[in-house]
Amino acid sequence: MALDIVCPTCESDEHINGEPTGDGTLRLTCAVCEVQWTRDPRPKCPICGGNDLYHLPQVILEKSRGTQMSIQGIHLEYGCHQCAPQEVKVRGGSMHHLPGRLNGSQ
Repeated sequence: MALDIVCPTCESDEHINGEPTGDGTLRLTCAVCEVQWTRDPRPKCPICGGNDLYHLPQVILEKSRGTQMSIQGIHLEYGCHQCAPQEVKVRGGSMHHLPGRLNGSQ
């Protein structure tokens, strides 16, 4: 779910100003061509268009010394409860993809 905002007329992405409208949407204005449009900033599923989403924090890692990895930040992505993989639905929204018990484990 990209958050790139591009003018629908001139495709500029650097000179866009926005202000809240009071109903949860934003009124955007392109400073290049002066076109105005409304945008809903709340994330939606790109597959089904639903807004019943859960958070998927993704750690941003960077190699700092040798093989040592350092956390540089966290990027927030979203997952859709309707379009979620079956293991997420079965495990009640668990964010990891390992089963509760691996086959052959003690």
